[in-house]
Amino acid sequence: MFHTKRKRIPLKTVYYTSFLFLIVIPILVVLILALLFLNKQFKSQAIETIKRSHETIITELVSDINVMSMRLSHLIYTNNNEMLKYAAGTDTQDFSTRYSYEQKLYEAGNLALEPVKNIVSVGFYMKSGKETYIKNSISRSSKDIKESKWYQAALKHPNTVCVGSYDTTSANDLYTGGRKDLLILVFALAPDVTTDRSQKIEMVTFFQATGASDRIKRYNLSYQQGENKLGITQITSSEGVVFSTQDEDGITEKKKDYTKVVSPLKFNDTTWYIESYIKTSVLTEDYWDSAFIVLSVAVFVLLLSGYYSRYFLRSIVKPVEEISSGLRQVEEGNLEVHIVPNGQYELRTMIHQFNAMARRLKALIQEYEDRVRNVEMSPKDYFAALIKKETTPMEVNQKSKEFFMERYAILGFFIENYPMKENDNEYLIKLINSFERNPRFASRCILYIESISFLLVMYRITEVDYISKVTKMAEDIQRESQKEFGIEIHISISSETFGYADFTSQITNVRSKMCLRHLLGDHVIIDLNQYVEKQNKILELAKNYNRLAVALSIADEKNMVQEKEKLFELLNNMSMEESKLHIFAAILAIGNLFSMDNTSFSDVFGQKYNYIDKINRIEDLRNLKLWVTNYFAWIMDYSATKLNVTETDATIKAKRYIVDNYEDADLSLLKVAEYVGLNEKYFTSRFTKETGETFSSYLTEIRMQKAKDLLKNTNFKVYEISEMVGYHNVEHFNRMFKKINKVSPAQYRKGTT
Repeated sequence: MFHTKRKRIPLKTVYYTSFLFLIVIPILVVLILALLFLNKQFKSQAIETIKRSHETIITELVSDINVMSMRLSHLIYTNNNEMLKYAAGTDTQDFSTRYSYEQKLYEAGNLALEPVKNIVSVGFYMKSGKETYIKNSISRSSKDIKESKWYQAALKHPNTVCVGSYDTTSANDLYTGGRKDLLILVFALAPDVTTDRSQKIEMVTFFQATGASDRIKRYNLSYQQGENKLGITQITSSEGVVFSTQDEDGITEKKKDYTKVVSPLKFNDTTWYIESYIKTSVLTEDYWDSAFIVLSVAVFVLLLSGYYSRYFLRSIVKPVEEISSGLRQVEEGNLEVHIVPNGQYELRTMIHQFNAMARRLKALIQEYEDRVRNVEMSPKDYFAALIKKETTPMEVNQKSKEFFMERYAILGFFIENYPMKENDNEYLIKLINSFERNPRFASRCILYIESISFLLVMYRITEVDYISKVTKMAEDIQRESQKEFGIEIHISISSETFGYADFTSQITNVRSKMCLRHLLGDHVIIDLNQYVEKQNKILELAKNYNRLAVALSIADEKNMVQEKEKLFELLNNMSMEESKLHIFAAILAIGNLFSMDNTSFSDVFGQKYNYIDKINRIEDLRNLKLWVTNYFAWIMDYSATKLNVTETDATIKAKRYIVDNYEDADLSLLKVAEYVGLNEKYFTSRFTKETGETFSSYLTEIRMQKAKDLLKNTNFKVYEISEMVGYHNVEHFNRMFKKINKVSPAQYRKGTT
């Protein structure tokens, strides 16, 4: 009976009823549920975007706090507390004496603060009530400053950096030249008697304008202008608002139509909160517009699908199946296929075109095979074969006289800040295509990809002054690559060459001297025609400083000090010109080692510098040594910070622990082995094998290095120095010092004065 009734139902009714209940309704239900789910996901993603903006602000603040805390400690302790001595000297009623010490303080301060540019002021607050500032004077009264929480915290914890802040509410609020809405971080350290022998200085402070405030201002302004969906951002703490760009108290969480996103930032004993307030409706407003359009289109498409389904079955599906069958035959290599045209007019036309395509494809394949048999290699093929050493320059010259017919130069392109994509080749092809948009590159250059970060280019010379033309081309390529891809390209240019005899040597020269970019800063163009002798000298000398570079990269202070002393002994017997070459070579060795670890000088110093210009401005050996000492100390601080976070090698961790705790008279092999998590017997065997010396001799050497430094640069008594380097018994210290250095501590101090 059921079958009988079904046979009576018109086919059209059966088709559309089935289409409605089996296709339309299920698709709409799934689509609506998916849209509701995606709504929730979009809101979560919007909040996650806000949190990522918080992470950027937190990262910038943490970086400023860590870097400037190290910077403040370094300023105080470097060169035997030289800065504190000068600052203490300004605490006097004698104008000429005060002026003299102020000049020394300014000179030493400016040298020590390089290259940091965000420090707006360095303040020294005396116990007598006097103040001395470097750079800008702070407009807050001494009373206000000394009553601040961070000042009192620093007084309670001598020799410890404490952090505070100021939010400038108007221009020149905190110092002359300051802008409105700046977040000024304050780093304070109260020196004790071991640090400030004069006991005149109560507090040393850094006032630094952090870039986090500018970032928050940009976020807030863009949000108010409708350019982002990050909300109004501010920084608060348990005591109230730390930084805000709003004139009033800002948006509070009492407003029900706002969503509040909070990210905590903890440092010292303080917790700040990065807060963003955004209208809840803004989080998903774009989503619902898109959802309505998608839903409308889906319904419309379903209606059209039902209306035209019969037409598709009769006039489209069957012909398409025949075309698909014909394509499979072509894929299998059968170019004799022929399809009888039928169906809709366009499909009949397509079938005619398919038949014509099959015939044309057969003819093209035959033509291509004939042409390949007779075609020689292109210049690009020859260049690639030469680089890969599949052929020799002499063989290429014999096969193709045109290849070496013109004068040429070899260029090296080193790509930095390369974004690692899933498909690096595709990204690199886009980059090379951008080079081709440069008319001179497209018409004169042959390129070979040696690696994703290094390209070799053969430039055909047709002008007399080719250097200026090549340099202009290189600058254009650097500028466009930075703008379009966000990458930095360093370019080296060889000397003019003719013929095949010097081809290989020019390639080698470009490869070997590309490392000189470490000395020259951003967007380097290296002309290998200039200062050839100096370039070769620096490259040769750099081999002598690999041990120094390794010591700096793993924060091995013992070996770093030894290598630095060797360097300084060499400098004592050289002219300034020769000394600078050795410093360039040391920096080059460090740069080469860091680049092997995918680390750039910009990671260490925040930016790159032209060390050639910077060091050439130093006029005497004393300042050169001081610059080198500060430079090595900065790298050591960076490496130590990096190792504290990521290093897992037991021997390196042990060395760092010994350097940090050598003054502990009870420091033992067992204590260090427990720190690195190894068995004592296994640890001593491994330490001796990897360092070439025993734990005891390594610890003694560190203590003796520190003792010599204190004897040379301080006025502490011998028994005081003995305790400071980890010896309770001064007689034992004297015996060990004389055994290692062949003279007693007193004789050593007398010989260095």
